[in-house]
Amino acid sequence: ILRRYTPKRLLEIGTSTGWGTNVICNAMRVRKGLIGKLLDSSKVTSIDVPPGTDASIIYPKGEDGHPQTAGANCGFPYTQIFGSSIKFDFKPHYPLDAWFVDGKHDYEYCSKDTKQALKASPSLIIWHDMQIKEVYDAVAETMAGKGYTIKWVDKTRVAFAVKE
Repeated sequence: ILRRYTPKRLLEIGTSTGWGTNVICNAMRVRKGLIGKLLDSSKVTSIDVPPGTDASIIYPKGEDGHPQTAGANCGFPYTQIFGSSIKFDFKPHYPLDAWFVDGKHDYEYCSKDTKQALKASPSLIIWHDMQIKEVYDAVAETMAGKGYTIKWVDKTRVAFAVKE
């Protein structure tokens, strides 16, 4: 999806271990720098909860885990930010022409994260874990009438929307 639509700048909601961030950076052809020198860190920005946040508070039903260090498994340069995705002011990180929404997998967060993405008027929004009813419902209801075509990638947990 990222290679087809070639966004210049993407914001990921939900860094977690960084495996997804790694895939995103690779797909966006982020370049690794020489030893001690980072390149292309402005292409991808990812938000995660602040370090030391108690996972049992974020996920009281134990529905998800949270690593000690956000993004530890990403081998590419990117910009790591911390905060609550539903309250964060992303404007300083604009322009953003793509979003990858993979935060908390409930209706409230997915709906608010999607609304945050729409504020940037991106050409592309991607969601992970669309097989979860709350995520699906939040995306369907929040995106209705917003001028995007939504597609679900066959046999995956991924859906995406492109601006009409």
